[in-house]
Amino acid sequence: HMGLAKVALANLYAPAPSTTRGESTSLSATPKGDFLVYGAGKLVVIRSVANPIQATLYAQHQSAVTAVAVSPNGEWIASGDERGTVRVWANQPEQTLKLETLAFGGKVLDIAWSGDGQRLCAVGEGQQMFGKVFTWDSGNTVGAIENHSKRIITCAFKPTRPFRIATGSDDLCINWYEGPPFKYNTTMREHTRYPNCVRFSPDGTQLVSVGSDMKIVTYDSVSGAKVADISCDDMHTGAIFSCAWSPDSKLLLTASADKSVKLWSMGLGQPQHTILVAERPEVGDMQVGCCWSGPTVCSLSLSGRLNLIDPTTGKIVCSLIGHIKGITALAVNKGAEGATFATASFDGSVGVWDANAGTCAMVGGKGHANGIVALAFLSNGILASAALDRTVRFVPTQTGLYNDAATVELDGSVCGMSAVGELLAVVSEKSVYVLSQGSLKAQAEVGFRASSVAFSPSGAEVAVGGQEGEVATFAFAGGKLAKQGSTKRHQGEVTAMAYSPSGSHLGSCDAARGVFAWELPAFAPVSTSWSAHKAKVTALAWSPSGQLLVTGSVDSSVVLWSLEQPDENVVVRLAHADGVTAVGFLGEDLVLSAGQDACVKTWSISK
Repeated sequence: HMGLAKVALANLYAPAPSTTRGESTSLSATPKGDFLVYGAGKLVVIRSVANPIQATLYAQHQSAVTAVAVSPNGEWIASGDERGTVRVWANQPEQTLKLETLAFGGKVLDIAWSGDGQRLCAVGEGQQMFGKVFTWDSGNTVGAIENHSKRIITCAFKPTRPFRIATGSDDLCINWYEGPPFKYNTTMREHTRYPNCVRFSPDGTQLVSVGSDMKIVTYDSVSGAKVADISCDDMHTGAIFSCAWSPDSKLLLTASADKSVKLWSMGLGQPQHTILVAERPEVGDMQVGCCWSGPTVCSLSLSGRLNLIDPTTGKIVCSLIGHIKGITALAVNKGAEGATFATASFDGSVGVWDANAGTCAMVGGKGHANGIVALAFLSNGILASAALDRTVRFVPTQTGLYNDAATVELDGSVCGMSAVGELLAVVSEKSVYVLSQGSLKAQAEVGFRASSVAFSPSGAEVAVGGQEGEVATFAFAGGKLAKQGSTKRHQGEVTAMAYSPSGSHLGSCDAARGVFAWELPAFAPVSTSWSAHKAKVTALAWSPSGQLLVTGSVDSSVVLWSLEQPDENVVVRLAHADGVTAVGFLGEDLVLSAGQDACVKTWSISK
C-alpha cells in the first residue's frame, strides 16, 4: 500500500562552499581531520573527507553563512551569517543549540575559539563595532575588540596561556589584545594591502599574517613583536587569502589568487612544495581558503572545488566537487552501467555524478552563456543541455567536454526538452522542434505560448504544455510534426510533463499546484484531486515501472503519487530549502531531488 510507504533520506550530494572573488572564504575541519565544515548559502555543510556521499547539513541560519569554526574538542560548531548572528551548536545528529547571539550588525567574516574551548572571538562588518569576544555558552562579553577604523576580516586566538587575540582589518592594521578580559595592547603595521588572514601556530609560539600584498610575516606570540618577513625568490605572485599551520607548527599552508597553494617550511623560510591546481588555470582556480587538521590538508578554489593535498608529496590527492548555485535541471542516465545522473546549476555549470560513489565531474569546454533549462541523456549516453541562449549542446560521456560541432541553434529560447532514443523534443515559447546531434529534424508552430514538452517513448508523439494551461499533442512521423489537437487542461502554466515508460499515461503539473496523470489516448485523469503541494509545482518524473509519479515544488516538498492508489500520497516536507527544482528516479525505490539550495538528495521508498 502507498499509504504504508515510508520515504527516508538515503544520500546527500553536498553543495560546494560559497565563495566570493577577491575575498578569503572561511573553512574549518574537525580535530581528527575526518570532516570538513563550511558554509553553502544558508546551510552549514559537514562533509566526510573519506566518503563524499557522507554529509550532513545544518539549516538553522536565516541568511547566508559566512564563517565557521569547529571547537578544539570537535564537539561544537560555531557558525556566523551575513546578518551578524553567531550560533553555537552540537556537532551530533540532534544539533542542539547552545548559544545564539548577535555579535554585531553586519556580516561575520571570521570566528576563532580559545584553546580551552570556553571563549569565542567573532569579527566582521559592523556599524560601530567590528568584533566581539564572548563566552561560548552564555554569550557574555569578555573584553573589547577596539581600535580598528574599518571592518575586521580575520581573527585568531592564541591556543596556549597567556591568552592573546590577534585581528586583521581593512584598515591594514593587525591589532593585539591581552586578557581575559581582553583589551587592546598594540598595533602592527606590516602590510601595505589587506591582511587577509592571521593564525597562531598550534604550539602557541608564533603568529603569522598573510595579505593581499603577497607578504608573509611572523610575530612573537606573547609580545606581538615582529620576528620576520618571509622573503625568497619563490613567493606568491598574487594576493594571499588564507593560511593554515601544520599540527606540529613546522609547516605553513598558504592559498593565493595566483591559483597556487604553497607549503612552507617555516624554519627555512622556503616553500617545500608549490601546488598548481590546474594545468591551464582559470579564474575559478584562484585559491581563496584553506585548512589543516590532523592528516587533512585542504585548499578551496573560487569555483568551490575542495582540493585535498598530500603534504609529503605536495600533490592533490582528490577533489570534492559540487554546485555553488541553485540547481536548475536534472537528468538520469537510464542506460548507464552504474547509476549516473547529471545536474545543471544557475551559473551554467554542469556536473555528471556517480550516484554510488558520490563523486562529480564538471563538464568542460565552452558551455552555455546563461541559464540551463533542461538536461537529457540520449540512449547512447551522450548528455544534451538546453538553455536560454537558444542552443542545445551535446557532451559525449567519454570526453566530458562540450562537442561544439554538434551544437544546434534554434530561433527561440528553450523552455523544455525531452529525449527518446537519440532524438530530442524541444520547445521554445512559439515552436516545437525535433532534433538530434548537430541537426534539426522537424519544427512546427505551437499556436500558444509554450512552457513544457514531453516525448512519447515510441517517438511517435510529442506533448506540449502552455503558459495558460493548454496541452497539445503533435504526431511525429516521416520527419514532420503535425498538430493533433489542443485542450486547456490546467488552471495555470504547465510547468513540467512526462510520458510514463510504457506510454500509457502522460504526467503533467502546473503553477496552480495541480498534478495530473492522464490515461491515454482518452486523456482521462486518474484523479482530479491531486493537490498536496502548497505552491507552484516545478518538476515531475515517473518510476521505471510507471506506477509511481514524483513531483517537486516551490513549497520545498517532494510528493509521491501512485496510479494503483490514486487517493494516497506521501509528502516529504522541507526536502530542499527555498524550493525543489528537479526530480527523478534512480530506481523503482530511489527518488532523486535537487533544489535552490544547490543540494542533490536521494530518498529511499520502503513499504
